[in-house]
Amino acid sequence: MVKIALVSCGTEYSGIQKEIEKAANTFGAEIILPEIDLDYIDESYAKFGFSAQSSSLKLMIARAMAIVEGRCKPDAVFIASCFRCAEGALVRNAVRKFLQDNTRIPVVTYSFTERTKADELFIRMEALATTVTRRSILAREKQEGLTLG
Repeated sequence: MVKIALVSCGTEYSGIQKEIEKAANTFGAEIILPEIDLDYIDESYAKFGFSAQSSSLKLMIARAMAIVEGRCKPDAVFIASCFRCAEGALVRNAVRKFLQDNTRIPVVTYSFTERTKADELFIRMEALATTVTRRSILAREKQEGLTLG
């Protein structure tokens, strides 16, 4: 089963947590939440260097940091934040770039509303599950030197 780490802000509050889990289960994936303690949130937030006011966004940053530092070993990462939150959009993009620069884990981002249903998440969850399960087919070698032809 593919393990997808959920790095998000506001999914429980908006009520789409169950929709995310339903979409993941449809494609044989399991949603996991990187486990961290309270001290680690402040520590990782200070290391990350982005000033966020929301405690949920600080938790989102700490979960991303836990993945990079190897405290959690997911096969893929799903990053989500609320559509209306400008600060959430900035943190979502910063966390995506941070994960892509420091890991080789597939990452998908999504900006949700309170009305988001599992059907709307299917394409993204299918992309994550397929990328993980077919990684050997999708792999490319890094080209070095010149190419003729």
